[in-house]
Amino acid sequence: MGEAGKVNIVAHTMEYRGGQIASRLRLRNYSALDYDQYRRIYEECFREMRTALHLPAECCACKEELERRKENIHILETGGKLIGSVAVYGNEIDDLIVEKSFQRMGYGEALLRFAVSALQSKDISPIVLHAADWNQGAVKMYLKNGFCIVRTEVV
Repeated sequence: MGEAGKVNIVAHTMEYRGGQIASRLRLRNYSALDYDQYRRIYEECFREMRTALHLPAECCACKEELERRKENIHILETGGKLIGSVAVYGNEIDDLIVEKSFQRMGYGEALLRFAVSALQSKDISPIVLHAADWNQGAVKMYLKNGFCIVRTEVV
């Protein structure tokens, strides 16, 4: 805790420094029909961290905001069930989420590689993302997959 009960969040800006990636992952864009599943997975993925940091549990954008961003949000599903997603805004990879029961099975890495490959195919550089230091699992995955920490700050 910081001054006057405020929560300090250590956040890393990470930049991709790895090689060229070719992803064969086939994703589709978000649609309004995904909202309930997407919100559940999104908030489930961030609940533990947000609780530990004393932040509100609700963190998913509203239906209208997600609809506006649908071209940037890529959905991974299996058997008609949404199991993960990644968003790409400009040169930034954001909101990489995987359903809890599918975590630690390589889906997060596959989504990350998809996003890097998509940006590389458009010659967009540098490729960046942000990760809370609290989420060491994600930080380690990013480091293992060619990202390096270029800045750390307390938010």
